Amino acid sequence: MGMDVFGINPELKSEKPTAPDWDTATDEQQNKYFRESAKWEAENPGYYFRNNMWHWRPLWEYICFVCSEILTEEDMDAGHYNDGHKINKKKAKKIAHRLEGLLIDGAVQRYADERQEQLDALSEDDWAKNYPFSIENVEEFLAFVKESGGFKIC
Repeated sequence: MGMDVFGINPELKSEKPTAPDWDTATDEQQNKYFRESAKWEAENPGYYFRNNMWHWRPLWEYICFVCSEILTEEDMDAGHYNDGHKINKKKAKKIAHRLEGLLIDGAVQRYADERQEQLDALSEDDWAKNYPFSIENVEEFLAFVKESGGFKIC
């Protein structure tokens, strides 16, 4: 299980590939569509962001921590569920601006390092070790949020 996060009004740079008729498409046609879709998603980062729950929870916790004056309590709580909660364009822009600054000044790296130290201190069988936090995930989320036009957490 994971979180699918969709841009509400993404800035698209190209047209989305058309899905083949799955009942009649050959393996080659299906594979071509999947390759084209992956390329399209990479070219249009504001359309869709995905994370499994193990990666989403620490990311969203960090977003809530650093954006507590941008997000409402409802936003922060709803972000832990895939109920279709929407974060509007204005808030998304503020989140993106905040994340950019935190990445530039090294705050995300410091947070990641401190969090990793805390995880390393846990016993091997502690379930919390399964929730990684990475700068790369923050960067990918930032790329999405910047061009999402607001987003919906599903």
